[in-house]
Amino acid sequence: MSALADFAVGQRVESKEGIGIVRYVGQADFAKGDWVGIELEERNGKNNGSVGGRQYFECEMAKGMFLRPTALTIIAQPVAAKRASRPSSVINTGAGRRLSSVPDPAAGKRKSMNAASPSPATRRPSSLRVSPKMRFNYAFLN
Repeated sequence: MSALADFAVGQRVESKEGIGIVRYVGQADFAKGDWVGIELEERNGKNNGSVGGRQYFECEMAKGMFLRPTALTIIAQPVAAKRASRPSSVINTGAGRRLSSVPDPAAGKRKSMNAASPSPATRRPSSLRVSPKMRFNYAFLN
């Protein structure tokens, strides 16, 4: 026996009417209390997901059924939907190199795509950069 909180849309459930997928969980206008709407695998149901003119979910006629949570057994949890992946900004050319789809303005200035990057010795260390304010303070102290 399960409580309504145990049910979620997409779960696979079993009842005496057969196996199905949960399509609706909650209150309904046709009767008081908690209801679970399921889409049965076989045509053992009573509706198409609508009762009394209100559509709670959609399925083929005679495959829909509403049952009390206590009449159902959960067989399997819903399969997690795959998240849409972000499009990659890298294009695989099949040549073993990955090229960015974003144009590189410095690409034409390089002599070679395989050229080594500058060594740290050729770069000016950031510690040698002194702001004008620091120069003033240093001059004042000396």
